[in-house]
Parts: sequence; C-alpha cells; structure tokens
Amino acid sequence: MNDFFLATNRTVKVHGIEIKQITVKDFDLWWQSAEPIKHFLENKDYSNEILQALFIDQTQSILNALTLITNTSIEALIDLAAKEEVFIKIISAMLQINEPYFKPEKQKKTNANDDSTWFDSFQVLIGAGHTHSEIMDMTYGAFLQYLKSVIKDQKHQVHRLRFAQHADAKAFKKYASG
Repeated sequence: MNDFFLATNRTVKVHGIEIKQITVKDFDLWWQSAEPIKHFLENKDYSNEILQALFIDQTQSILNALTLITNTSIEALIDLAAKEEVFIKIISAMLQINEPYFKPEKQKKTNANDDSTWFDSFQVLIGAGHTHSEIMDMTYGAFLQYLKSVIKDQKHQVHRLRFAQHADAKAFKKYASG
C-alpha cells in the first residue's frame, strides 16, 4: 500500500466486508493473533495455495485478527470461510492492507544495545508535535512511516549542527542559504 493509503487510514471492501488497517491502540490485541500468521508466512508469497495452507494451520489466529479489523463476527467469518475463494480474497486483503506488520522493512543492524520501548517511539513522535491520542489512532503503517520520517529529520538536524559547528561563518552562510 502506498503512503497516502497508510496516512489516510483507508479501508478495502471485499465481498461486502470492510477490511481496515490495524491501529496502534489495538496493536496489543492484534499482535497476539497476527504473530503466528506472520511467522507462518515468513519468506513465503501470498499465493492462493499458501493462503489455503495458512488458513488450515492458523484458523483461529486468522479469525481473531479479522474480527479486529472488520465489523464482522467470528460466526459470520466462519460462514464466509465455506466460500473458499471469497475467504482467500479476504485473507489476502488483510495481509496487503496490513503489510507494514506482515512484511516489515529490513532494519540495518547497529552496534548499539537497543533496548527501546514503545514509549521511546511515542516520545520521538510527541517531540515532533504529535499527541498521544493521535498516535494511538494512527494505523500501524502510518506510525512506522511517521517514526521513520522524524528520525530521518533528526539525523539531518544533527548533520546541520555539526556542519555549523565546524564551518566558518562565510561557508555556513552559503550552506544555509543554499
């Protein structure tokens, strides 16, 4: 999904079922159901055969995850599962819409001991002007993109400060205007 899809919290309808992006405020519930799905799909594509095998292996996890991102009960989802082709499309849409969770970007390894928490990530966004309630209502994908953007901006600020510290006045003025 593209950045605007993530940022505007868009949904997709598949056979009358509205499928949403997971929000940060529901992430603790989502993680419990989605982690086994993510693990099953690791290094696999989303072909119909793989999704059929996923549903057989992780039925309860899929149903629980779908109840969090649709307005559909488990009973109604079970009824839909009888229509295998339709249900595979619903599962596929869930995976694509929530791709930032299921297929995260590869992180660069750092030498630093990283014991960051969710609160550290929240603080980075709060420091950039977001409020706690805004963060909680963000989709997980938008949350990741905003966090990445703020960190990128902070690195640029550090770079500018270092340059300013070591540049003479004339060189800095040229740099700043340019």
